[in-house]
Amino acid sequence: MGNRGMEELIPLVNRLQDAFSAIGQTCDLDLPQIAVVGGQSAGKSSVLENFVG
Repeated sequence: MGNRGMEELIPLVNRLQDAFSAIGQTCDLDLPQIAVVGGQSAGKSSVLENFVG
């Protein structure tokens, strides 16, 4: 998907959540959660960029 795909996906998810909230429903999306831990300049950003494409 790449960074551009993620940049487009996040506002879409936010709009979906707003739409569900407007009708009194919850939008329970089972989205993955990732934590990358490491020291400064350890390559954390590179790992994430490769992971998402």
